[in-house]
Amino acid sequence: MSSILIKNIGAIVTGDLKNPLRNANSIFIDGGIIREIGNNVSRKADRVINADGITAMPGLIDSHSHPSIGEYTPAQNSLSWITNYMHGGVTALISAGELHLPGLPLPPDARTALSVAIVTKRCYDNLRPSGVKVHAGTLLLVPGLVEKDFDEIAALGIRLVKFIFYDYSLLPNGEAESYVKWARARGIKVKIHSGGVSRSGVSQLAGWEIVRKIDPDIIGHITGGPIPMPEEEMIRIAYETDYFVEICSSGNYRLALSLIRAVKARGIYHRVLIGTDTPGGTGVIPRGILREIAFMSSVGEVAPETVICMATGNVGRAHGLDIGILEEGRPADLVLLHKITGSVATDALDSFAKGDLPGISTVIIDGEIRVAGRSQQTPPPERVASETGY
Repeated sequence: MSSILIKNIGAIVTGDLKNPLRNANSIFIDGGIIREIGNNVSRKADRVINADGITAMPGLIDSHSHPSIGEYTPAQNSLSWITNYMHGGVTALISAGELHLPGLPLPPDARTALSVAIVTKRCYDNLRPSGVKVHAGTLLLVPGLVEKDFDEIAALGIRLVKFIFYDYSLLPNGEAESYVKWARARGIKVKIHSGGVSRSGVSQLAGWEIVRKIDPDIIGHITGGPIPMPEEEMIRIAYETDYFVEICSSGNYRLALSLIRAVKARGIYHRVLIGTDTPGGTGVIPRGILREIAFMSSVGEVAPETVICMATGNVGRAHGLDIGILEEGRPADLVLLHKITGSVATDALDSFAKGDLPGISTVIIDGEIRVAGRSQQTPPPERVASETGY
């Protein structure tokens, strides 16, 4: 694996809310790991990239995706969607459940749900389309699971389970409570589909009362996926709990704005995650995360480097992963980007603040250059990073 030195970076967004911008202009990568970030780093490297003053940020992590079979999505009968998302700056996907397998009975029975989780986890561990890290195998929690099922998924490295089809009329029997207990005992995060019915038509409704009874770690698409819970219940969750709350591209934009205003009022940026909730009925949207960052930066009036953390470091932390932050010792997943030719902005961060999308020049995953020159999914940036060879 080649070592890489990126020099002449204009700004570095770290993905860490404690220090979202770092005063440095160089990143040295070796063995797929960030080894040094600093000013005018002069280490010898196999490959040298001149960033020409453009911005570096962590690779985006889609907090809510629905992979199925490789890069094929039955939801839209589309191919190569993961590669296209990578060209939109996404270097990792978190599965919210593999719901779209053709013929999958909804809701699935316990053995089917477990089998789907195991198969998709093993398949995506063996396949990384265009280098993208697909954290698949999220177990859909349905009646009939037993504790040894949680042992099995934990042994495979599955770190997320989700309530979406569970019949909440069964809550008094304590089964769902046991699921949460068994998951947490094994370091597995618990997510809940919140709001109204999904495209499947058989998901369960979940607002304040159900959320509090389940007591999850992450509230999936709290602003709608596509239909949100009542606004006052959403705000109550923001103010009266410490759950991670997720904003998705497929949701209600008025409520996304309402939530971000509540987040600003309480300074609880560390609990917000950004995802797309795609592929699905909303479609395939390679620039979905970029658009959410631009929306919350410009209309929500939150500093773009703060919003970027919601799509990077916050997601990694919520899921117990070591990705999403640019610092020494972390995986070298990063994006170089700049304002699009013709934008009135001054750079990538100013583009987001003005509501413009930036253009992506370079995508690196685990120290491997996956996009060089310009992305296939964004217009060309005014300046691009280029390999100098010295």
